[in-house]
Amino acid sequence: MEQFDEIWDDGAPNADLELNSDPEELWRSLLPDEDSPRYWSESACSHEAGDDPSALLFTDGDAEAELAGELRLSELWARCEGGCLAMEEFFELSALITQVQGLPGSLCVDCDMLGRPDVSLNWALASTTLCRAHLRFRLGHARIDGGAGRD
Repeated sequence: MEQFDEIWDDGAPNADLELNSDPEELWRSLLPDEDSPRYWSESACSHEAGDDPSALLFTDGDAEAELAGELRLSELWARCEGGCLAMEEFFELSALITQVQGLPGSLCVDCDMLGRPDVSLNWALASTTLCRAHLRFRLGHARIDGGAGRD
C-alpha cells in the first residue's frame, strides 16, 4: 500500500496543472510522444516527402491526384447541393466533372432509374452518386452566391 501512496505523492505537484488545464491539452499530455505521424492525414504526400520513401502516402502520383480530385469533387458537390457555392468553386466543380473518372460498377442513380446500361459512361463520379451527364444537368440549376471562396 505504501508503494501506491508514493505514486500518488509523485503526481501531486502536477495536480493543479491537470485540474486547471484545457481538457484537450490534458489529453494530449497523457499521450506518449511519437517519432512518426500517427494518422494518414499527417503523413507526407508524395510531393512533400523528399528523399524518404517510407514517408510516402502514395507511391503513384497519379493515384494521389485521382483521389484528391474525387475528394474535392465530393466536397464541392455537397456545397452545391447545400446552396452555398461561390463562383470560383462553381468553375472548379465544372472542371472537376470533366477530369474525375467514374467509379467502376457504381451506376449513377439517375441512370439506374432510367434503366441505362452499367457502362463507364454511366458510372457515378466520386460520392456524388451521379454520372458526368447528370452532374452537368444538375449543375445547370445550381444556386451560386457569386462571392469569393470560403474562409
